[in-house]
Amino acid sequence: MNFANFIPAILGILGLTAFKEVDGKKELSDDECATLKGYGFSDRFLNDFQAYLNAPATSGDKKGKSTHQEAVVAAALGQAVDQLAAKSAELEALKQQAASDKASHVAAIEAKEAEIAALNEKVSILSALPEPDLGKGAGTASAPVAFNLDDTQQLGGLPGEMFSLDRPYNKRARAALLAAQGQELAVAVANSVDYQRLRDDLGAFYRTPWSQRIQSFLVELPTITRLFPTESGHQDLDTLANLWLGEFSQPDNSQESDFDKVTKGSYEFGHETLRMYDVMFAHKFKSLKALEKSWIGYLNREGSNPVKLSFIEYLLVETAKALHNERELRYVNGVRKNPDPNVPGRAMEAADGLYEYLRKRVDGHTDFTPDGGTTGQTVYQIKPFELPHITPGNIGEVFYLGTGMIPSVFRDSGRIVLYIPSFMLPWYHKYNETHYGQNTDYKANITYVKEYPSVRIVTIPNADNHHRIFWTIDGNIKTFDHVAGEMLRFTLEQQDWTMKVWSNWKESIQAEAVGYKYTNRLDMDGSRQLIWCNDYDRPDTYFIEGDKDSNPSALLHSSIVTVANSKSFQITDIKDAQVGQIVTIKCGADGDAGVSIKNDGKFSLLSADWTPSKGDVIKLMKRADDKFIEISRNSAASESYQFPADETAPSVQGATVFITGDNTQSTAITDLADAVEGTVYTIHGSGNTNASTIASGDKFVLTKAMTLKAGTYIQLVKAVDGKFYEVARGRL
Repeated sequence: MNFANFIPAILGILGLTAFKEVDGKKELSDDECATLKGYGFSDRFLNDFQAYLNAPATSGDKKGKSTHQEAVVAAALGQAVDQLAAKSAELEALKQQAASDKASHVAAIEAKEAEIAALNEKVSILSALPEPDLGKGAGTASAPVAFNLDDTQQLGGLPGEMFSLDRPYNKRARAALLAAQGQELAVAVANSVDYQRLRDDLGAFYRTPWSQRIQSFLVELPTITRLFPTESGHQDLDTLANLWLGEFSQPDNSQESDFDKVTKGSYEFGHETLRMYDVMFAHKFKSLKALEKSWIGYLNREGSNPVKLSFIEYLLVETAKALHNERELRYVNGVRKNPDPNVPGRAMEAADGLYEYLRKRVDGHTDFTPDGGTTGQTVYQIKPFELPHITPGNIGEVFYLGTGMIPSVFRDSGRIVLYIPSFMLPWYHKYNETHYGQNTDYKANITYVKEYPSVRIVTIPNADNHHRIFWTIDGNIKTFDHVAGEMLRFTLEQQDWTMKVWSNWKESIQAEAVGYKYTNRLDMDGSRQLIWCNDYDRPDTYFIEGDKDSNPSALLHSSIVTVANSKSFQITDIKDAQVGQIVTIKCGADGDAGVSIKNDGKFSLLSADWTPSKGDVIKLMKRADDKFIEISRNSAASESYQFPADETAPSVQGATVFITGDNTQSTAITDLADAVEGTVYTIHGSGNTNASTIASGDKFVLTKAMTLKAGTYIQLVKAVDGKFYEVARGRL
């Protein structure tokens, strides 16, 4: 084999220019041999090759070696050289890739470091600026925002507190822009309160340190207009027309009949008269000069001027909150009473509220609609459902029964809503949990009638003194006014050293359609009405206030509590009492401001004169000859019912405070019927002869037996085991 041909290739594989010499001989080191073996050279070849390097003449012409072996070795060498070239190229590519990656990583790191440095610079600049003014609003968009007039939350959809549509000036700006497009939008006119808000937002109003700020702690009530939206632009006695349709379809009878003889159907128009009540605010600021000595100095911007407009401006802002709250309460509880000249009236007497409006449609009201048939007559529009008085123990049954009485054509439409006082919703949740809590299909906190899922339940706030529930079509009831925002359009007039301020507006709450107007209540069958309700409103345990220095009236309710009079007042009649109706009078103030009833005139049937102390109660019934029969009198706690005489298992349904009856024989109470678990019942004693007794045992777990004589009481609670446990006892 000619080893001389392999010398250049092997030097190239080993990366050498010449072989190393040891003691004058050329040798391959162990590492170099291992490298060559990795390229396919055998030990024999390497031994022969080293021998050739030191004796080339001898080893170069060996005999016995075939040219075939030489060709094989040459092929192996060629393959090794190709592998070397490929690996070398691959190594070079990897080196270039690594260098490129390193460069890109370095560039990315440098870019991030530059961004961080820029942000740190911005933070340091912003930190040095004064604290931002929250009153000016906040928020800027990184990209321009499209101006959208359809946005009902922000003016044009612009971000930031300054552009919120809860600000009157933004509402007016939106209305003006929409008017330019031919769309009308009712908004409140500008007033001093609006300008005050604008000044606050713009930061023009003087700064007040929090430590010196005046707090009124007046919380604004949520508006009922979220349930019953407001319509503006209405006057008193506006007519709202509605249509009642008869039956039209019938079997086809066209083949053998005359057209005129088989025509069928009717259109009958009804009307609702919109009553808009005039309401006003009137006040006079006087003795303002004294504020300089008693008021905090920073609010005095007028110097020695006795009229302190800056203080008046602040008070009007707070007054606006009070007017709002009074109107919200009036929307629910108001009862209109025409004012007396030169006599201030009550806020709740300025206009009829929702429940008074419903009462008049049930009990009758004078119709003012010019429909030619009932104008000026007393009409009836709602026939109430006769339902049990609502308690926590039966509320679900009452909702179910009442909803089931509504004609299915309305009930199943998906548009009927059951409106209830807000305090009843927890009762309904508890009722369902008690009755259906173990049912796997039961859903907690439902806001619909469980047996009729298409009928929603909506709560009315501020109605805790009412037990009336009613059903109607969603959107049928609305609030109305004449000019939006009139209530807060204050007029100021300076007179000498005083300042007069007033505003006038109209308001109302009623339905667009109630029902057909019957002049005879007996003709009503409930088929032509769009509002349905139960047959009572306030429970007997709730007392309404009577008028000062006046005989009580039973028109609105049969339980009346007297108020403090200017002097002791003698009751000579009970106005608006119905024959056979029990009227309860409770003394609300005694002494020189109290009331009395003499055994004379219409009260000649009384057992004796009634000269009550505060909290004393008398029950009377009107007779056909206009005289009043005394049913009972007692000095029990307020909101108490009386057990029937000689009753051993009296019912406690509908109340929690009771007084025992005037028994004619020894009476032992052995049970309290209709009691609800977890409810505490208070029972007051009455009389001494045949006073009711309760023994400790059977259904009563007491500390000892109880004799309910006059002036004593006991409190009991019903447990899940059906027994009544004593909570407390005492003497008044």
